[in-house]
Amino acid sequence: MAELLDHSKLLEELKREVIESRNMTIKTDNALKTLLAELKTVSNQQHAFQTKTWFASGVAYLLFTGLCVVGVVAISNARVASANTERERLEKQVAQLDANIEKLKIDQAGQQAAEQGAMQAYKMMVALPGEDRLKGLDAMARLDQARLPAFARMVLLERSAALKKEIGQGILEKGKIAFRRNEFADAVAHLNRFLTMSPAEDEAADASFFLGNALFQLRRFEEATKPLARFVDQDKRAKVRDFAMVMLMQSYDMVGKREESLAVARDGYATYPGSDYRQQFYLRMQRPGSLGVASPPAPSGPGALPTGPAPVVRPTTISPSTAHPAGDSGLAPTPVWKPAVGPLPIPGAQPR
Repeated sequence: MAELLDHSKLLEELKREVIESRNMTIKTDNALKTLLAELKTVSNQQHAFQTKTWFASGVAYLLFTGLCVVGVVAISNARVASANTERERLEKQVAQLDANIEKLKIDQAGQQAAEQGAMQAYKMMVALPGEDRLKGLDAMARLDQARLPAFARMVLLERSAALKKEIGQGILEKGKIAFRRNEFADAVAHLNRFLTMSPAEDEAADASFFLGNALFQLRRFEEATKPLARFVDQDKRAKVRDFAMVMLMQSYDMVGKREESLAVARDGYATYPGSDYRQQFYLRMQRPGSLGVASPPAPSGPGALPTGPAPVVRPTTISPSTAHPAGDSGLAPTPVWKPAVGPLPIPGAQPR
């Protein structure tokens, strides 16, 4: 009986252990299933993470590669731009150097041509006979003297000055002689030629007087006004200045420059109270009085001019007995006024 109880207890324990083992097996199976599900979840998450990681890495690599490409392109463009700028600068520098070289060549050629021309002009001024040496002055005038060395320019200027003084005096004397012979056209040609030689101021004033007088005698009044005005303005101490002012006054009248003529008359009237031509200045000032222009006060005392309405005076031609500066012969000019019918011969002059 006791053995049956032992076997029954043993059987109960075996059942209990079997049940517990079964329950344990079930728990273990459930735990394994749960673990498997969690492993799958973790595996899926890991796969998704790896996928994201690979994608992010790819994007990062692409961005890095793009940035590298952009940087390389930017650096390359900057270097290309810098190289282009440097190339343009060098090209401009080369072009400037070429232009400078060409300019130097032109300057050298021009300097050589100027030196050769200066040598030829100097030879003309030295070797040619008589007035042919003036061709050297013409050749010198055509030279670009800025290209000449200072010494060559100084030599040419000194030689030309000496030649002008030497030959110019002869031309001036020829003009004066032609004027005294009543050869006014020849006198004008010689005197114009003399004035183109840039003479001294006193000689230019002397020649201007003779030139203006010759042109006046030829009734070329428009041309006569310029040299006469030059003489009147330059040589204010000349003994024949009042005579030149009379010719200038009448020349202005003949070309219709009434205001200029009146201004010369007023100047002569005020400057030369004892002049032989004071009456002519006075009459010229009186003439526009009838047109509403104020007339000068009538002079009084010994030698006073007649008062009352001034007669209408036609333009006249002056023929002085010696129409040249007093310094030339010691005689002052004595004008003879005649109606303007043409230039009158100078008394005592040689006939043509």
